[in-house]
Amino acid sequence: AKATQSIMAIKVATVGVAVVAIIAAIIMGPTAFLGGDVDISGSDNNLTVDGVAMPTQIKTTGTLQNFIGGGLRMKWGFKVYVVGIYSDPKVMTSLKKKYSGFEAKDSNLSDLATDFAKSKPARTVLLRFQRSVAASDISDALGEALKPKVGAASDEFQKFILDMVGSDRLEKGSDIYITCKGETLSASLTGGNDSSSIRIKGLCPAVFEVYLGDKAVSPQAKKGFAEGVATLMASE
Repeated sequence: AKATQSIMAIKVATVGVAVVAIIAAIIMGPTAFLGGDVDISGSDNNLTVDGVAMPTQIKTTGTLQNFIGGGLRMKWGFKVYVVGIYSDPKVMTSLKKKYSGFEAKDSNLSDLATDFAKSKPARTVLLRFQRSVAASDISDALGEALKPKVGAASDEFQKFILDMVGSDRLEKGSDIYITCKGETLSASLTGGNDSSSIRIKGLCPAVFEVYLGDKAVSPQAKKGFAEGVATLMASE
């Protein structure tokens, strides 16, 4: 009975969330704190996505990156993790030249997301877990989503993630940082220099298409990304 009550409480907690857009000036320039169908608030140095604290900036592979947008990854009505999408400011500068005046509901979102995914400067997907999950479940889910894009190479990526995690479970509050820079994908649990890396042709764009493509696994994160890009472009 207690388990049933817990499940019901989690489901109720996911209902009725609103969107709040905030722009803050931070060291590397303005950052949009936006997300789709989740509560987002922030200040100059921190933000929350659906009540979960997320950094406004991160530094991976030696590159400082700004938060663009984010949202929840839901599965069977449960919150699995919050997605944060970050990039080197060079990426946004390049996109603005091509997509000046972009709005979140523009029909060219797909093209913009593809260009973002294929960019060479550093981009990061930060996954902040909201429940304890088996590491194999996460690696399997990512591998399954990548298989249509990279084929059998997704199996290699699954093993790479499992080896990087190094334990059977990811506890609530755990992070996975997945950073692409050029063709090299790096992953870590801390976002620091202690990361593992792998190079598979087409893997980096595919990872971002999992979250930003036509069949995004987190529509909230995709919407948050679109709104964040639009707001950043409008504010610069």
